[in-house]
Amino acid sequence: MIAAGARNEGGDGGAGCCALGAFTLVEISPDFHPLLEASPHSPGVRLRLFRSGISYLSKVASNVLAEQLPRLFIPDVEHRLPRDQGVIYITRMKISRFRRAESENVTTYAPNRVSWLMKNLDLGFIGDLSGAVNIVVPFNLTGQAEVQAQGLSVQLDSAIESTANGSARVSTVSCHSTIRSVDVMNHNGGLFGLAVTVFKQGVSDNVRQLLQGLICKKVRKYLDGELNVKLAEVQTRTRLSEAIETNAVRSVGEVISSLIDHLKLMLFYRLREPPQCDSNTVDLACAGEVSYKGKGGTPFGPPAIAWHRLKSDKHMLMLQLSDYLPNSLLYHAHKQGLTRLHLTPSTPGVSQFLRTTCESSFCIADLIPQLTESYPNRDLELSIISTRAPAVLFSEKKGGVISVNLAGVVVIFVLEGLRRKQLVVLDAEVVADARLNLQQQNVSGSVELTKFELSSRSTTVKISQEELSDISILVSQLLQNMLNDLLTSGFPLPLPKVVEKKLFSDLFMQPPAFLNRKERFLDQSSTYFRNL
Repeated sequence: MIAAGARNEGGDGGAGCCALGAFTLVEISPDFHPLLEASPHSPGVRLRLFRSGISYLSKVASNVLAEQLPRLFIPDVEHRLPRDQGVIYITRMKISRFRRAESENVTTYAPNRVSWLMKNLDLGFIGDLSGAVNIVVPFNLTGQAEVQAQGLSVQLDSAIESTANGSARVSTVSCHSTIRSVDVMNHNGGLFGLAVTVFKQGVSDNVRQLLQGLICKKVRKYLDGELNVKLAEVQTRTRLSEAIETNAVRSVGEVISSLIDHLKLMLFYRLREPPQCDSNTVDLACAGEVSYKGKGGTPFGPPAIAWHRLKSDKHMLMLQLSDYLPNSLLYHAHKQGLTRLHLTPSTPGVSQFLRTTCESSFCIADLIPQLTESYPNRDLELSIISTRAPAVLFSEKKGGVISVNLAGVVVIFVLEGLRRKQLVVLDAEVVADARLNLQQQNVSGSVELTKFELSSRSTTVKISQEELSDISILVSQLLQNMLNDLLTSGFPLPLPKVVEKKLFSDLFMQPPAFLNRKERFLDQSSTYFRNL
């Protein structure tokens, strides 16, 4: 396999690609860490709602219903009197009063059922009264009638399913509604009022039957129709740059911001397992994969992650993130040539460092004096290219850290007029431990480089092992400081906008995170580390 620097699958290799054109690197190992080997069909993210989270959703559903019911269209009421005594019509009915339900309760049970009970909701309607009756004497009805339905209760049972595109779908299994009392009142009095009063019970029963069927029809239409349309619109994949908040992108600096804008990496949240319900819990399992243009193709999969906590929990929501999300991101960034860095004298902040002769400031020649002897007063270029996708592993050491493993090459060039000459090729192996804090959906922390080794692959300038050690110490310190600067301000978890805006704005999630190397997952709501 050709070195990462020579592989360019649509990414902008820039000078870094040319930098490795002078040599060929043969690898027998895969382009990802062997510890990441796993089935690509498992979920990388698990989400569990508990009782308080389900109660929150109950309030959301109640608010939706409170918005929908006042818009209810009531068809005309026709009531035929017994023994051909006439017919009473109530037409053009409109909502005149509305009182929200006194209580709402959502319960869940296996395998995927959700039951919603809403009690004691009141509705009032007013409409035009018409018709003809024959009571003592025949006469026509005119005026207005008011209908008051009190104690409306709805029992709705539904199932949560997954669709072909990986989004969630709610389907109604059954709906039953009851009304404690229905009262029909006439505001005209006289014979008109007498006609309505005499046949009030019959008219009320007619209206009760109409409303009970109408309420369930309206609820079914919303759940099976409008709600599922909205659920289908929820993106099962989104651009990575859109999943990260703008202010956090600015905080990581101009270089990272520019990189994010040009990644063309998509975050994939398709359901990998059917939704599951149990007593007061709802479980969702998503892909959590990042890939180039959302095409997938990650050659490894998430580790097996499962719930190890009791299903009764004080939290509203628990979120498990495996290392699959960062590792799939890093793999596709590596494949697209994005995990490379090329420094030139025009790169801000390094122009004095990339010199073979040190004048008033520190430069690379202080570490490799031979450069001054062989190439005095020259400018240098430096390329750092990954030879394998960086790997992220959740680890228990030191109380819980995230270990990052990097393997790559460092190439140093000297500029000779319009040409450049390759001087040094070094193999680099880096291991960094990150201690992260999770506040709401924002991640911050610190990084410690525990291993930074350089070894000479090829060179036209002799470099001693002592000089390599000095270079390793300096570069590792520079990298560590840079990474810690990036992590100081923090960055958000890459989540779909609908989750970020509709869920995390209301749900509290308690830091810090739970990390486990064997299981390689992050349990958002835990407050401690442990062995399983």
